[in-house]
Amino acid sequence: MNKNNLNQIFEHYIDRFEYINNEANEEYYKWQVCNQFPMLMKQALSSENELFPKALYEAKKCTFNIIDSYTQPFSGLVDISKHDPDGVRKLLLDLYADDGGDLDVQMEIIADFFKHSNELIDMHYPESFRYRQDSHSVSALLFLNDPDHHYMYKAVQSQRFADCVEFYDDWGTGDNIRIDTYYRMCDELVEEIKNCDPLIKTDSSRFDGRLKLTGGELHPDTEKHILAFDIIYCCSVYDLFDGISYTKRNMKEKQLYLAEKAEAERLKQSCDQAKANMEKLETAWELFIGMLPAGEKIKHPKYGEGAVTYIDNEYIYVKFADKEAQISLSVGLANNLITTDKPGFKEKVAEYREVLKNYKSIQDRMDNSARALKPYEEYLN
Repeated sequence: MNKNNLNQIFEHYIDRFEYINNEANEEYYKWQVCNQFPMLMKQALSSENELFPKALYEAKKCTFNIIDSYTQPFSGLVDISKHDPDGVRKLLLDLYADDGGDLDVQMEIIADFFKHSNELIDMHYPESFRYRQDSHSVSALLFLNDPDHHYMYKAVQSQRFADCVEFYDDWGTGDNIRIDTYYRMCDELVEEIKNCDPLIKTDSSRFDGRLKLTGGELHPDTEKHILAFDIIYCCSVYDLFDGISYTKRNMKEKQLYLAEKAEAERLKQSCDQAKANMEKLETAWELFIGMLPAGEKIKHPKYGEGAVTYIDNEYIYVKFADKEAQISLSVGLANNLITTDKPGFKEKVAEYREVLKNYKSIQDRMDNSARALKPYEEYLN
């Protein structure tokens, strides 16, 4: 490593520490997530099958945007667990199996995780690209659960940091990088962190009350793995490379980088719109699931009056006088096949009719926009 460049990064991190952790940025939330996540994941993995999806959702929710963004691999695990709790539970238990500190074993575990998670997606959501796992999501699942023994990886930020500190060993690209190489760079970074007294003193202000924080307790981070990732991440996001001389992209590479960044912004706008429509659709599902609980009386233009027996965001099951019917929730609501005299019901159907009517295309656009953005996603940070 180029220790001169690294020391300049440390100096910039110290100088901008309060800004990085102010009310607008709050990057200390990584320490809070690492403190909360292991307990929530343990609770989820030990819960009964019928409670498992909700418990796993609580673990996902606490991660904020660390794993899920325009792609949603953690949400995918939650959704699949509604259909196959045993499969998702085993997938995660296998990922968290003891590797004995052997990175070769860990890489085999990660390769198996990719293989079996793809099998589950192909079985339950075969057209959903946004649920696919990648190197970042898997590293985050490991890191958040045990940050003292793992490191989190983000492709663009990690590569830019490696260029600056002149770590030139290649950990590869794509969804299954060589983590032994990446971990070696992070181990070298941690060693330098622990030898930098001003940095350690600055970091300790996170824990001793000098830095005013909101929210929950922090993971103690005795091994400084969270701090290592925070420095790698902040180098790109808060320009800790400022004024540091290192081998940069040539003009052609720079132009290509800027072009790809512009394309990333364009695709992001498309993905944001698709995401907003998807969120509105999910809000509609949640609303009508609440308004049509089991036992609720509904009317159907063909079957007459019936009672709801079960409902989820895909189907509503109704017992009529002469038959039991399974009706698509979105289609049924959008086309007035499901009506009730409950106050406000008609108004809510009218409010959400457009997204309900187009639920399939909304899901497809979310997947397609996420797929298009995926190769450019790292350029957004």
